[in-house]
Amino acid sequence: MSRFLRPFCALLLGAMLFTGTARAAAPGVADRLLAGMEQATFIAEGHGSSVLWIFFDPNCPYCHKVYERLRPWVGKDNLQFRWVPVGMLTSTSEGKAAALLQAKDRLAALHQSESDFNFSAQGPGGGIAPATRIAGKTRMDLQANLSLLQGENINGVPLLLLRRRDGSGRLFIGAPTPAQLAEMLRDVR
Repeated sequence: MSRFLRPFCALLLGAMLFTGTARAAAPGVADRLLAGMEQATFIAEGHGSSVLWIFFDPNCPYCHKVYERLRPWVGKDNLQFRWVPVGMLTSTSEGKAAALLQAKDRLAALHQSESDFNFSAQGPGGGIAPATRIAGKTRMDLQANLSLLQGENINGVPLLLLRRRDGSGRLFIGAPTPAQLAEMLRDVR
């Protein structure tokens, strides 16, 4: 697939997911992903023991929508959000994901990127400048994050992942509606 066609297809997939046509994951995928999350490099937001993992690309408009919809939940109901950056949608995605992970204050960098998110004529994008140099460890961390998804044949973001109160895993690919998100957050263990 050409480097120009890949971002278009990824955004098209995101649009389908955002409009409610998210594909159901095969049984066990959420549990397998949860079992591998110790390999993920993430940005923690909040200090609760109930964890929602969010795989995102800094240039993904649907990931940005998830970020916005989660704002009212920050610091509430014993929740912690673990933002797992991947660089897969555009030519600047990896550099922006690296910039987030290489920042002195990762959470502040995430907030800045999302606060300055834009929908310009050049395409949507997070408001953080791509890293000019990606450290070897950061490159490995980003590859490990991406491998978690691709190991389950998942090629779209956002992906929300949680352990339910009954102990089972649950995932949602796409940007959930506010009602879907509230239901998910009530069920996170």
